Amino acid sequence: MRRYLIALLAMTLLMTAASFVVMWVAPQYFIIAMPLLALYFGVVCLVQHWLVTRAMNRSPKTFVQIFLGSVVGVLFLHLIVLAINLFSHPAQARLFTIAFAIGYAASLVFETVALVRFVDRHRKERLNNEK
Repeated sequence: MRRYLIALLAMTLLMTAASFVVMWVAPQYFIIAMPLLALYFGVVCLVQHWLVTRAMNRSPKTFVQIFLGSVVGVLFLHLIVLAINLFSHPAQARLFTIAFAIGYAASLVFETVALVRFVDRHRKERLNNEK
């Protein structure tokens, strides 16, 4: 888990730095929500990863239910956040949607790679314990 937390912190800091680069290079395209989106996606990734990895020690049926439930829950959370911002700040809707889509893609790739690595490590440990 320590390795995951360091990688998650690095991803969050990289996304935050990218938003500040936008602020310095093209200030007309910067909105204050950009650095906050990095924090939002970092927290969501952390909670989702914690739920899924905790479910690995349970039965396969429970793991699949928790994994799919967390994916659907996170998607609904993202839709709610996107909709709230679109209705509360319509002037910044396009920039927020673009920033949100980039953050979503980055966090999706990060979390997918992290979960695949975790499952592989868990499977290897279980095989070594059976020998």
